Amino acid sequence: MLVLGLESSCDDCSAAVVEETVAGPVLRSLVRESQDAIHGPFGGVVPELAAREHLLQVRAVMAGALAQAGAGLKDLDRLAVTRGPGLVGSLLATFSASKAVAWREGLDWVGVHHLLGHLNAARFASPDLAFPALVLLVSGGHTHLYLAQDWISLQLLQKTRDDAAGEAFDKTARMLNLGYPGGPLVDACARAAKQAADPFTPPKFRDGKASWSFSGLKTGVKLRVERDPRLAEAGAGDPSVQGLCRSLQEAIAAWLLKPVPGLAEIHGARSLVISGGVACNSRLRSEAAALAKRIGLALAIPEPKLCTDNGAMIAAAGALLTPEPDPWSQNADADLKLGA
Repeated sequence: MLVLGLESSCDDCSAAVVEETVAGPVLRSLVRESQDAIHGPFGGVVPELAAREHLLQVRAVMAGALAQAGAGLKDLDRLAVTRGPGLVGSLLATFSASKAVAWREGLDWVGVHHLLGHLNAARFASPDLAFPALVLLVSGGHTHLYLAQDWISLQLLQKTRDDAAGEAFDKTARMLNLGYPGGPLVDACARAAKQAADPFTPPKFRDGKASWSFSGLKTGVKLRVERDPRLAEAGAGDPSVQGLCRSLQEAIAAWLLKPVPGLAEIHGARSLVISGGVACNSRLRSEAAALAKRIGLALAIPEPKLCTDNGAMIAAAGALLTPEPDPWSQNADADLKLGA
């Protein structure tokens, strides 16, 4: 089966051609157009600008993916596209284009939940992953821990109460004037640090319910910068900036992985999947590898280009889902729930 996958839920417009085989998905092509230069001056994604840019990019990324794969529209068996969640204006760019192409070419069409896409990004390197699996999906918009019984089911176990972990990276980079997007820049600073700054205090919840919170972490960085304003201008080469980034990165990795051993035991998990943009983080990847080895879990983390939003993960998920019998009545959903 040859599937064209399209993704534009936020600020990346991407298309990929994936061949679904008996052994698992094979990536035939991947094209991704970043909007970092557009949103960088604002320190975050501007929804209206993102949507307009997707309209300009969508035809080119589709054509590029097909050309890389050496395929035409008539060679495709199925078209998969992100249905939600995300920024509704951004979603509509590839969503509408996909339906038009599917109608014209008579192709099967399937709308994919964005988080199922991130789960299936792990299928390229680990098609025979043992289930049940704990699935940590962490990005600038999501910080959720799920239990998966297979590649198309996710049962929520824990999530952030406020901000996503990726937002803490972006806002820290902004407060330190490192640039945008913040994740790779904070990671580079942290890896250059000879020692970490004072550790951040983990959040405590009065109701005792399992969850995360990262708003206080951002406030903690803000207070440190206010106490030492030089940090905002010192740059990535400054040891104090590097130490602060290392402390932040260590805190995020430790907090994210803390519930894994207990939940793995409770649910009999055999594997751990980590995906989403923050899964590119070097500290999280190394700590996850050590933890998985210690507690006996198979670990699946996609390569970095498949962790960030991309069309390949949507194609891989779409290959496993049942095509919509009436795709023309479907619409993008900014708050799409799993199972909807």
